Amino acid sequence: MKKPWSISTTVRNPERLRDFLKVLNYLEGEYFNKNNQIKYQVLLIQNRFYIPLNIPLEFKEYYNDLERHIPYEIAKEIFYRQKYKDPPMRGRQSVNPLNKLGFSIAREKIGPIKITELGKKFLEDDYDIGYIFFKSLLKLQFPNPWSEDFSNKEGFNIMPFIAVLHVIKGVNKLSNKRGLTKEEFCIFIPTFININELKKYIEKILEFRQIEKKEEKEKYIINFLKEFYNVSDLTETKINNLYDYGDNIMRYFRLTKYFKVTMDPLGFYWNIDLEPSRETEINQILEKYDGKATHFVGVTEYIKYLSDINEPHLPWEEESNLKKVVFSLRNQINSFVKKENIIETKEEKILLDKDISTLNRIELERYAAQLRNYDLILKERIKKKNLIGNIEKIKESIRVLNDKKTLKKYLPEQFEKLIVEILKIINDEKLIKANYPVDDNGEPINHAPANKSDIECFYQTFKAICEVTLNTTKLQWVQEGQPVMRHLRDFENRNKNVPVFCIFIAPKIHLDTYSQFWIATKYEYNGKPQNIIPFTTEQLSIILDSLLSLLTKGKQFNHRKLFLLYNDIINEVKKLNSFSEWSSSINKYLLEWQKRLVRNES
Repeated sequence: MKKPWSISTTVRNPERLRDFLKVLNYLEGEYFNKNNQIKYQVLLIQNRFYIPLNIPLEFKEYYNDLERHIPYEIAKEIFYRQKYKDPPMRGRQSVNPLNKLGFSIAREKIGPIKITELGKKFLEDDYDIGYIFFKSLLKLQFPNPWSEDFSNKEGFNIMPFIAVLHVIKGVNKLSNKRGLTKEEFCIFIPTFININELKKYIEKILEFRQIEKKEEKEKYIINFLKEFYNVSDLTETKINNLYDYGDNIMRYFRLTKYFKVTMDPLGFYWNIDLEPSRETEINQILEKYDGKATHFVGVTEYIKYLSDINEPHLPWEEESNLKKVVFSLRNQINSFVKKENIIETKEEKILLDKDISTLNRIELERYAAQLRNYDLILKERIKKKNLIGNIEKIKESIRVLNDKKTLKKYLPEQFEKLIVEILKIINDEKLIKANYPVDDNGEPINHAPANKSDIECFYQTFKAICEVTLNTTKLQWVQEGQPVMRHLRDFENRNKNVPVFCIFIAPKIHLDTYSQFWIATKYEYNGKPQNIIPFTTEQLSIILDSLLSLLTKGKQFNHRKLFLLYNDIINEVKKLNSFSEWSSSINKYLLEWQKRLVRNES
């Protein structure tokens, strides 16, 4: 019976792979025997990167207090109390996606554990997530000597990343509707296991697309999957698994930046297409690779291939092809500038008119990166223009901020994006810098990394970081508190001699969070007071509502009014004797500030 392909059901969030790789790095050079397979899983538990289903009652305190260190022996006891039939298998399962994606070589009887060059780049502080997953997924193929999961006997002959590029390009060529819907992607992509069936799958997708009635679409899916699995009865599980696989594949693929994914803030509805700004690179890839799995003599040859960061060879590593990429980027930027009537600065025109005839490959790569960055700046400029004074956008943001049920369903990166847009609406910031990774259109492809603040705000008279979370439980303080204060201190050290604040935003602020931020603000954090202001989303909506009131009267809201509000809330802390007074006074102070603001501008 055929089976669909997938990337990783062990680690559904691609970003978590970095944590798994960090732990494996501790064992590099040792052999991945049964003892180290167990040790690896225990270390994941100790570092809280893996949480077992059954935490013994006497160890619950380690998970209620996330700042408490879990001793190795305790983690080991938790592991064995799971009563796994094959304990070493848990370690093998956890390391499998790292091996599969070429970040590590860790397998029994293969040799010492090794973190590949690509894996080491993934562990660097300033790693490029797009580059990491692009190089990784280019190597993914079924079958391969490294894995028995998807064999030639089962009909596999595919390089999934390349194959999906071929599918979407083929569909786009024959249809007015670009890309694939979530339903199309989840049904037809995981079941596309042999590149020789490319034409058949494109036809199936287009055939499915012509069906209008929901019941007939469902019937088509069932018949298609019965044929794929070669069964007369189809279980609900097999259908649901495909949606899990498809959603997981999409999340990995979009990190490469070669796919454009549009989705609702809840991540439920989405569409995936080829990234227009990388059309030239995509065409060059598809001309070079047909999507068939490469033949390897054995495991040794395949491991050598996985370990070589220069493999596979990319078409634009040749100067002539790289120049085509550069010309394409410049043409796209010029078209965008013309379409949006953008007035370029002298420096921007010089960048676009640069003579590339004498540039070598490294210089061309650097120039292409500059063009991509400039393209992103221009797109952000237009987004900003469309946000300013957008009354409907402000009203919609107020509605969402006050809808806790909807906010609970938001993806973390979409919540961060919501707050970024709200901060930009104010109109006169010098820069609002989101630290989440973005695609070529500035859309978030993941949430901000743990070692950075979520958002950095630069105004003429002050600076701030903004930390956001959807967590409203008693663990809010444990998971957010120390990192927030640490991020703020780092930001303070980089921006001396200017007022600096931290705005912490959540649908609900837990009392423990109020308590610790109050101490840090009234007294000190690591020897010096900080300026931290916790706002609920409802309280943030009061600021937006104030902006709305001014706009409807033809008045402007600038950052100085925001500075006075922040400063007064911080000064209020000095007068109060408890964090509970502070938590209740923030809302009161906001409403009074709103009344004064609207009255003074009337």
